[in-house]
Amino acid sequence: MLGRVDPQASLLETRWVRRHLVTKGSFYERLADHGHEIVSDDDFAPLYAQGQGRPSIPPSVMIRALLCATHDRLVSDRETSRRTRVDADWKAAMGVDDDFEGIAATTFSLMRARMAVHDADRVLFEATLAKAVRAGIFKGPLTAIIDSSPVHGAGNVADSYELIRKMMGRLARAMGDRLDPEVAAEAVGLAAVKPDIDWQDPAVRKQHLGDLVELAAEVLATAAGDSSAMADPEVADAARLLAEVVVQDVVDGEQGPEIRDGVARDRIVSHSDPEMRHGRKSASRRFDGHKLDVIVDESSELVLGVEVRAGNAGDGDGAAPLLAQVQAIDGIEVDTLLGDMAYSDGDVRDAVEAQGAELVAKVPPVTNAGRFPKTDFDVDLKAGQVTCPAGQTTTDARPSKDHKGRPAVTFVFDAATCANCPLRARCTTAKGGRTIVVGVHHDRIEAARAAQSEPETKALLRRRPKVERKIDHLQDLGMRTARYRGRRKTRLQALLAATVANFKRLVVLDAFNTSPAVAA
Repeated sequence: MLGRVDPQASLLETRWVRRHLVTKGSFYERLADHGHEIVSDDDFAPLYAQGQGRPSIPPSVMIRALLCATHDRLVSDRETSRRTRVDADWKAAMGVDDDFEGIAATTFSLMRARMAVHDADRVLFEATLAKAVRAGIFKGPLTAIIDSSPVHGAGNVADSYELIRKMMGRLARAMGDRLDPEVAAEAVGLAAVKPDIDWQDPAVRKQHLGDLVELAAEVLATAAGDSSAMADPEVADAARLLAEVVVQDVVDGEQGPEIRDGVARDRIVSHSDPEMRHGRKSASRRFDGHKLDVIVDESSELVLGVEVRAGNAGDGDGAAPLLAQVQAIDGIEVDTLLGDMAYSDGDVRDAVEAQGAELVAKVPPVTNAGRFPKTDFDVDLKAGQVTCPAGQTTTDARPSKDHKGRPAVTFVFDAATCANCPLRARCTTAKGGRTIVVGVHHDRIEAARAAQSEPETKALLRRRPKVERKIDHLQDLGMRTARYRGRRKTRLQALLAATVANFKRLVVLDAFNTSPAVAA
């Protein structure tokens, strides 16, 4: 049953009786004085049964403790529990009496699970934005900035052999007595202990792989043939993961199963967190985990939205969905979204415009191995023609596909004309004439390319580093590495971090009452 903080408060609260011990001007003192303006017990009522059981620790107290843990970058619920019992700063921030006995470590795990199920973490985060709206911080349509950052996963990255063994053991345990006892024992045993074989011998490794694949096939066939077993979500999920791991990492060779050469698309990399993926922030920076998307208001530098996606997801693909979440918040309207070149794709621009905002992002330069790039050609789609740097024009337009498989038009120059052109060596090495592929977003991209040389657009793009500073702040609050396994719990971690960052920023912006609430 929902427990509530006494609305009359108490003169025995730590923030009153030990005010002199609370760190002056600290996050804890600010949360003690103004936490009630963003955290309310009523906001979390759906997390509890109505009128059943003993009253819980008030959720507002729990939430304030979680915010303190996020601020202090604690990774242990046991240490979080200890702080709630002995730390005067924390007790003041939580709004509890000086003799408060603390919160049990397991209670925090249960609270996070409840918050994830009911999306209460987003309610908490959006309460900081609601406060900013009430304080009049957002003045008219906003210019926002978006960027992404890697989050290293909490799961163990494993090789193909270990992935198959662990996933097979998971499926065997989920099936229980529905699996042959000898097969189950072998599968569970392989998952528990790494086989003692000569891992330096390729022939021995190959034999072990063959044995694993054969056993995995037997376990999967048994599961697939048992409709009652597959009706169990745990069995179905374990079977799906095992099948995916085998398909992604193993191919049929001439002499039996072999480890795939290269990395399969969307490869599972961890048995303890199957949602982790190989990702790249740049050509030289690889990571295993998830991707954090962040949208920040350029003026106030408040975080407007955060999301956690697959580590191998494209940066631009997350722009429109996250912007839609931001646009749905009462009192917030974004009309301009700034991004880096990862967001400049035509599909991304189109999706962002559908959410009511203009995307401003620098268009990547076009190169052609030192020869004339496509941008050196005059494309006139209305006239249905393309003119090359030598002044030759073609109207030979043929339906085709672009690099993403979308409908496009390929303009083809006459082979004989190109063969006699004095600029041929600087244009093409093809046996025929030069071709130019024009995609569906050509006009939109060219307009953006032209605009980025204008002073106003240059000034907008110079503001983009503000989001990088905010991401640094979130990383200082623990978002370099996931504390929990799975994207949903990592999103909870991100929303808690964003709530702390926004609360601190609201203090700087003087959004709260200038004097703390006085206990009745």
